Amino acid sequence: MKRKKAAVVIEAPRFRSEAEEAEWWDSHQDLVADLLLKHGRRTALPSKSVTVRLPITDIDKARLLAEAKGIGYQTLIKVLLHDALKREVRKAS
Repeated sequence: MKRKKAAVVIEAPRFRSEAEEAEWWDSHQDLVADLLLKHGRRTALPSKSVTVRLPITDIDKARLLAEAKGIGYQTLIKVLLHDALKREVRKAS
């Protein structure tokens, strides 16, 4: 009989917004991967590098917004894209 593996518990702080939560998880990917590997699991969220051409004005706006939030602009763009995709999936359902 196979034993059920114990749940991996990660102590995460309370978040004020979904963007803040996404940034925290994004900045702690190594911790999550290490814990999952330690417990015999693969990393939960594989990622792939992509190249997207964006207008310079959009990148400048993202840099300003990200600086105000204390995060990198690429992280902000990733969070915004993730949030927009989730919204669109909910609309389509």
